[in-house]
Amino acid sequence: MKRRNERLPEKQRGFSLIEVLVAVLVLGVGLLGAAALQLLSLQNISNAELRTQATLFAQELTELARTTSTPTDFVQSGGSTASCASLSGQFQTWCDAMSQTLPDATFESSWDGAVSEFTVQVLWPERIMFLDATSTTSAGEGVSDYTLVTRFQ
Repeated sequence: MKRRNERLPEKQRGFSLIEVLVAVLVLGVGLLGAAALQLLSLQNISNAELRTQATLFAQELTELARTTSTPTDFVQSGGSTASCASLSGQFQTWCDAMSQTLPDATFESSWDGAVSEFTVQVLWPERIMFLDATSTTSAGEGVSDYTLVTRFQ
């Protein structure tokens, strides 16, 4: 039988408190990294959804202009989802639908009859986790845009 005061062999010694604290610290840093990665992933999914919606709305407005005999009915300079009431007909319906999906979005559309080109630009706010050094926007906020140029035949 071993006495209590007798030293154990080197292989049978347990972890010291410092080793346990270091292990917990390393594990904590790893878990924080995984949580940050998850947050970034969710933010990118949300931004991708907004980008897809903006693309679909630009294509829809282009189709509305293409199917009418007067594409100039769908020309708007400096339009926004806040001013849908100033539009009429299908253009107002399109704007109202966009205001539900992309609130605070702005748009511009133009028609160049000389080359039969209809251009739609949609701008919408989105959350940005990392800004580049040349950005002038405040942290976490940015504006994305999508431009669609279609030539009618």
